[in-house]
Amino acid sequence: MVGRKPEKKRFGRDGPPKGYPKDQSLYADPENWRYPLHTSWHARAARRYFDDPSNRNKYTSEEQEYIDSRIDQALQKLGVQADTAGHRKRPSPLALASENEERSLEQLLRLFLGAPRLQRARETDDSLVSISQEGSDVIEGKVKDYSVRIDLSNRTILHDCQDWSNNVASKNMCKHLGKFLLMLDEERAAQILKQILKDLDKWSFVAPDTPTG
Repeated sequence: MVGRKPEKKRFGRDGPPKGYPKDQSLYADPENWRYPLHTSWHARAARRYFDDPSNRNKYTSEEQEYIDSRIDQALQKLGVQADTAGHRKRPSPLALASENEERSLEQLLRLFLGAPRLQRARETDDSLVSISQEGSDVIEGKVKDYSVRIDLSNRTILHDCQDWSNNVASKNMCKHLGKFLLMLDEERAAQILKQILKDLDKWSFVAPDTPTG
């Protein structure tokens, strides 16, 4: 299990809500009896509510990882696609970022991917990534059969997987982009993400079917 299990919080419950499971293992935050996961409907609701920054920000980043992981595991177990469950909309990376905070590559990737996607990016085999061009302005290649093109001068990222297409509006990244960046020099990858985060509203995340103007 990734992250750290939340301890008892001031806003936590002392037991299950009336009519809800009495088994703590059926909650994404077991110690506080929050975010029940016993049905697909409740797991979808847990994802929707926990993606709200006002709820997420009650927890540390490690605790967020833990809860995210438990929700996504429950969705998968219940036969719901974790990346698109309930038309999931993750908060924009800019909404989660704090100004003037120096971040490592790991922290930057978590902002753009979230913990579960970052974990899946790390689990993707290195042999599935190829980099065909790595210039000062353009970096291009493939992850599996998906294309990746990062155009720094024109502030554009082009990619073609479904998860990316679902999230271009919120400017979140998929596991393929995460893996692609992990295969670059660590310092350069971090610098690219800092540049994107700094001017996020000026960057275009583009899928093949995304309108460009």
